[in-house]
Amino acid sequence: MPLTDKQLAILRAIEATDPVSADDATWAVAEGLAVQAEDSDIDLTPAGKSALGGV
Repeated sequence: MPLTDKQLAILRAIEATDPVSADDATWAVAEGLAVQAEDSDIDLTPAGKSALGGV
């Protein structure tokens, strides 16, 4: 299923290291598109980068 504009915006924000809400971060991690460290840093996974056309 393709990602919505809102979901793509969340991934773009994570990629740009802009703040995202806890709910948005949880969604991205649950979908396997991002990983979150114990210190709350969040980064895209290869799948997240691919969803944005980066890989």
